[in-house]
Amino acid sequence: MTQVRLYATMSLDGFVADSDGDSTWLEPHKKSIFEESGFLDTIGAVVLGRRTCQMIQAFGEWPYSEQYGFILSSQSLWPVPATAVIVPNGMTAAVQAARERTSKDIWIVGGAVTMQSALEAGLVDIVEICVAPYLIGSGLSLLNSLKGQQKLEFDGIHAFPDGMVKLRYEVL
Repeated sequence: MTQVRLYATMSLDGFVADSDGDSTWLEPHKKSIFEESGFLDTIGAVVLGRRTCQMIQAFGEWPYSEQYGFILSSQSLWPVPATAVIVPNGMTAAVQAARERTSKDIWIVGGAVTMQSALEAGLVDIVEICVAPYLIGSGLSLLNSLKGQQKLEFDGIHAFPDGMVKLRYEVL
């Protein structure tokens, strides 16, 4: 069964980027985050916000060529990758469209507003957080402020040789 997964990496103090929006401190850990975990092999579609999509495209090659992409945006003023479409009518529509395209899992990529809207809509089945061995001090939080509490059930932990730790929870 296709599951919707929120999979993100943050510093030990809860930030995904520093105050300037820089997350290059994660570069040494990309192998753990994606390759060693085998995460991308389980993903058939990604859902991401417009700003996150544009930031990824600014870095170069689209990293999700093996997955369908669903970009949340009311704007369609920029070229999107061949495997991606713009979804103007919200998170629920994007997840439904992804479910129609793949039998693999769906990754809610981000940013914080996108992840929050998926959680608040009750669409997320699994939350996986990779914690990097850094204290950033300030910056962009993983999530801003959820409208309500969500009960999670612990489903495992995995430690990587580079100091990363992945926590896995099922959303109840």
